[in-house]
Amino acid sequence: MAMQLLAADGDFADRMVALAGLPWSRRAVEDAFVANGWEVPEDEEEGPDIGWWEVQFLPGREEGVDDWWLELGDPPGCVDDGSPDAVCAHTGCGAGSYVLHPFAYFADPEDPAAWDNEFGPWHSRPDVRGEATEADYDAEYLRMAALLRDRLGEPEPAGPWPYQDIDATRHVRWSRGGAYVILLDGNDAMSYGAYRRAGVAVRPQR
Repeated sequence: MAMQLLAADGDFADRMVALAGLPWSRRAVEDAFVANGWEVPEDEEEGPDIGWWEVQFLPGREEGVDDWWLELGDPPGCVDDGSPDAVCAHTGCGAGSYVLHPFAYFADPEDPAAWDNEFGPWHSRPDVRGEATEADYDAEYLRMAALLRDRLGEPEPAGPWPYQDIDATRHVRWSRGGAYVILLDGNDAMSYGAYRRAGVAVRPQR
């Protein structure tokens, strides 16, 4: 058993809550990426180069050693208005737009060496706790729930998972302005479910 863990503290929770409070326009969200250190523009005049529909690797990290990333859905804004400041009010428009920031991964391979041969040198990463248990992973999920509850109050009543574009086996959702802040735990799509992944997502209310 092992867990890869990001140092997700109160600042992490604050950034996700602040993101949900922004107008859901491309300019506002992408400017927040820069302010949060999630993107370093190569050209100040052209601005951020965000890979929507993909993963956004966080800068300043070495691939396969200590890299982390965001999972991104459709870009913010409106399909009928190309302005970077457009905030869409159309029903259903933007329903696939989201920013998901993972903070923990968990796996329990029978043979860690064979696992690393298939998925890369995961167990040797400095942010992987090789003796972590599923209970430790659950504790991190609950710790993040407490951080978000301190900032957002009590979440919505529990209900079924409403989204098809992200896998989740459990979640907690808060309403914030015109968006949702969602703590979730589910199978990691990038590894085809090899890992469990806990993260915080922000997406517009649609």
